[in-house]
Amino acid sequence: MSGEPFVVSAPGKVIIFGEHSAVYGKPAIAAALSLRAYLLVTPSADENAISLDFPDIGLSHTWKKDELPWEEVRKFVTCVNGRPQVTDELIPEIIDQLSESLADLDTTLHYTACHCFLYLYMNLCNKDTTGMSFSVRSTLPIGAGLGSSASTAVCLASSLSILGGHVKDANVEYDQKVSLKEHSDSDFIDAWSLMGEKCFHGNPSGIDNAVATHGGAVMFQRMSNPAQPSVRTSMRNFPPIKLLLTNTKVPRSTADLVGNVARINNEFSKTSNSILDAMGHLANEAYQLMIRPVFGSLEREKLRELVNINHGLLVAFGVSHPSLEKIKIISDLKCLGSTKLTGAGGGGCAITLVNDGVSEEKISEAITEFEKEGFETFETSLGGKGVGALYFKQVEEDQRSKVFDRELFSGFKNREEIIAGLGIDAQPGWKFW
Repeated sequence: MSGEPFVVSAPGKVIIFGEHSAVYGKPAIAAALSLRAYLLVTPSADENAISLDFPDIGLSHTWKKDELPWEEVRKFVTCVNGRPQVTDELIPEIIDQLSESLADLDTTLHYTACHCFLYLYMNLCNKDTTGMSFSVRSTLPIGAGLGSSASTAVCLASSLSILGGHVKDANVEYDQKVSLKEHSDSDFIDAWSLMGEKCFHGNPSGIDNAVATHGGAVMFQRMSNPAQPSVRTSMRNFPPIKLLLTNTKVPRSTADLVGNVARINNEFSKTSNSILDAMGHLANEAYQLMIRPVFGSLEREKLRELVNINHGLLVAFGVSHPSLEKIKIISDLKCLGSTKLTGAGGGGCAITLVNDGVSEEKISEAITEFEKEGFETFETSLGGKGVGALYFKQVEEDQRSKVFDRELFSGFKNREEIIAGLGIDAQPGWKFW
């Protein structure tokens, strides 16, 4: 790596089908969002300094490279053909060696972000790697169940894999189909981003980072036998579908919601099993639609029907909320499309798969109504590309000073400015693995 600046980006995710039923071994489907995290990597003025800035959470921290415990950490890193190998779990000895470098961080959020960064940096780079500054911006609401930590972990894993020389340059155009047979670089990024997610969440499912890495959609299913690995099937070429994402801003306890479904399942097992089986069949039907080589208006309409059915099944389990029902009522009255809760429910977010031909005027009217209720709505899309990179050499000379300027990047006031400055549709030159 020459030390030239570059940007990487990875999407968030929503669960479309299988909330709650996934806990009982049924298949579930998650898909990428066009809302993304962006990470700008620029050479440090001091070659011995590495810094991590995350303006959205008020984080700015710098380390001296020669003060990091390289020799102690590298004892526990196994390389095959020059590539560091992931482990099943975080290595306690590495965590212990990094503790002194994290001792002066005074909030849990800052500590966790820096822990993730340093753990990946010490595995994927080396003491001779040029000093760089890493600046993260996200257009995803943080803590809304949309995979913001996973998209950040994928950005870190991909940028550090580039700096460490472990992956080739991304070279896939935005609208190009991807072969599922040859994507070892994206698999490498996926595996290391899961280690980053473990720094954030302890024992994540691996779904969020898989969607953020590969894009499209992913079907996953936990096996009833804990010794068996989960089944995960990527749908990398699932095309983008217009989506409204509405955040109720109503806080909820995922543990309480999951616990109440378990109570219903125990007390009314025959009824509950029928609902869970229906959710499983529904996810499988959706999967068969989503892998069709031609995904047109008929497939979109059937997918919207399945969304409506899935919401009804989740309502039967008592995991909806008046705020979510209000979103569905407004959407239905305005004939926007099919709306369902996403994630654990009880508040949180709803998604609306927009009907074909709905005008921007009608969408704006609905968004205004949602805002009057205190909700926040994003026009986005479902599906699309996963992790990508924007390289210095692929940006027009007269644009480089704007795209790779750390001060400008950190100074974007909101997600609209971030998207206008760096978004995949706004900035030509983006490539994907």
